[in-house]
Amino acid sequence: SGYKSKVLVEIKLSKGSVEHGYKKQLEIYKLEIYKDAERTDEAIFLVVDVGGMKSKLKNIQNEQQKKISNGLKASDIIVVDAKRKKSASKA
Repeated sequence: SGYKSKVLVEIKLSKGSVEHGYKKQLEIYKLEIYKDAERTDEAIFLVVDVGGMKSKLKNIQNEQQKKISNGLKASDIIVVDAKRKKSASKA
């Protein structure tokens, strides 16, 4: 009690099964089951890009657009760049 809304966040590493996570785990399983059980209002799919993304982002964005085009609610997709970079003090 005492909250106005809840947000479900599914986190996946880019080198893993990102597409499966978005299509199957989040959009079907979590939004319908977890969302109802936890009484969440929104869901976010957070991809931590550690490399190996290739076409995965485009594929899940296409899936998201299909749902929106069909008048369905689709989770937001957020990508965090976590690839190793040279230290600023050593550059």
